[in-house]
Amino acid sequence: MEENLVKITIPLPKDNAAGADTESVWAEPQGDGTYKIKNVPFYAKGTSCEDVVEAEPQNGNLVFKRVVRHSGHSTYRIYAKTDRRSSEVMNVLQALEKMHSDIEPATDKIVGVDVLPEADIYAVYQVLDDAERAGILEFQEGHCGHPLRPKS
Repeated sequence: MEENLVKITIPLPKDNAAGADTESVWAEPQGDGTYKIKNVPFYAKGTSCEDVVEAEPQNGNLVFKRVVRHSGHSTYRIYAKTDRRSSEVMNVLQALEKMHSDIEPATDKIVGVDVLPEADIYAVYQVLDDAERAGILEFQEGHCGHPLRPKS
């Protein structure tokens, strides 16, 4: 991690998958009271890597207040049925990387996926959906920052 990064605490809803009250993310101070998130939020919803957020000091910690500007990134969480290192899961992760996604492992079963703005979000979603239907993994959308096509 870069030297000037700080931790921002994001409160989580009671029914979150982590079973925790908060999640911490690394962020880069922007010099105007805002911060750019520099890693994948694994459990917090509504924000992605590279989003600019506002945070305020509380009890010696920086606590998330709101998103100031979305970055165009999207966030997905993968829950591997067996182990994230299994060949089936690794094939999915490698396919996602080739589609302009960054992968950030959290545990033996949980992987964060940062879908970069240049990715085709529909193709990424299809890969995840196909893997879920095949019983390889389950996935959850944390935030979709990509522009979506209008429904016809």
